[in-house]
Amino acid sequence: MFGVFSWAFASTTNSMVSNIIGQGRQDEVLPLVRRIVSISFSFSLFIFILLVWKPEWFLSFYQQGDDFVQDAIPVVYVVSIALLMMSFGTIWLNAVTGTGNTKVNLVIELITIVIYCTYVYLVLEYWNLPITWGWGSEWVYWLSMFSMAFVYMKSGKWKNKVI
Repeated sequence: MFGVFSWAFASTTNSMVSNIIGQGRQDEVLPLVRRIVSISFSFSLFIFILLVWKPEWFLSFYQQGDDFVQDAIPVVYVVSIALLMMSFGTIWLNAVTGTGNTKVNLVIELITIVIYCTYVYLVLEYWNLPITWGWGSEWVYWLSMFSMAFVYMKSGKWKNKVI
């Protein structure tokens, strides 16, 4: 539910990047993506503040008792930070999508999923770490995705793509 804003901005990024490139204004793509990231991050930061300010209030909706709430608070903190990461990771990936280079997008997604699954397996199955560490997989996912998408977009290789 809290990622709806990020996904909406990501979809917008895809469309707007395609539109700007179609108009031959490639030099405006990166500033556009940065503006969308700042708006998306602002929405996510507002939600983040609400979640970390009163996590008990949010968790009380599940009506699972005080023990559940106390055990879940660290998870809320981890997931809330992941929400901030999502606010820019998904935007940059959709900027790649907007360039029309679906092969690069697929490679980024595949590598990200492999890293994510490896992390989850090692943390939860191999090392048997607490569930809070398991939710850290969201950090790994969004940072991996962002890193590759950001590097690709900054490289400018997408400017030579002919659709």
